[in-house]
Amino acid sequence: MRLSDFTKFPHPVLSPFTGDFLSGEFSVDFDVSENLKTGALFLRHNIVLTHPDVAYLVASGQAVVGCLVKCSDTYYNELRLLSYPEGSVDFVSGSLLNKVSLRPIVWLSTELQRWSPEALHSEFSGAVFMELGDIIAIGAESEISVGQAKLASIESIFELNNSSEVEEGEIRVDLEGDRISILVSPTVFSVIELLRQREMAVVLNSVYLPAVMEVLDRLQADHSYDEWRWFVPFMEKCRAKGIAHESGVSILEGAQKLLELPALKLDEVIKG
Repeated sequence: MRLSDFTKFPHPVLSPFTGDFLSGEFSVDFDVSENLKTGALFLRHNIVLTHPDVAYLVASGQAVVGCLVKCSDTYYNELRLLSYPEGSVDFVSGSLLNKVSLRPIVWLSTELQRWSPEALHSEFSGAVFMELGDIIAIGAESEISVGQAKLASIESIFELNNSSEVEEGEIRVDLEGDRISILVSPTVFSVIELLRQREMAVVLNSVYLPAVMEVLDRLQADHSYDEWRWFVPFMEKCRAKGIAHESGVSILEGAQKLLELPALKLDEVIKG
């Protein structure tokens, strides 16, 4: 099953993307619990369904709620039932890894001869006939990160190197390597190495923060770095913290999330 924010239907569907209903909401909040040793996943959910007619169909058993779960790394692609209004779903070890997309949907478990839900857009005049299996609600897709890649330290993703080609006081970033290389002049390199031993908070704010911003900026326009070893752990760390890579998203905000608000650590410098 392939669904997107742009999928068209010949019948009304409650969704933030269709505009078929003038009021009402359908969404699912997910809370992930993961056993990093075994790879097993426990996915709790809470369903928000505020349109009374759609909610009645679910509560009466005439419709069911589910979630389309996709993982390209393991080729997992299944529609899992979700208990209403809350509950949990288990996934066995090895079934999901790295990027996992979750698309909540509601579909009919029975045929509806004449369905006349309230707050329906005027383009749907009168009662509508709905068949068994017809989708009547779609929620926004969300992504989670599964596995240990997201736990990689920033220091294992980045490396600091000196280069005589870099101007004094300048920082450059090279993404074409197993680790992201932060390049500085030999003099600045010596200073940073000293600070890393004494005042890492200063290094995070003055070196790593702009470097991470540069990486996020490049990834907004180009995802061709997936051949390099740093790519998966970096992307999974971003996904785990809800950092998007679309154009227009604040790279400063994303970098601060990834480094866990490094400005807060400056307090340690004063106390030290």
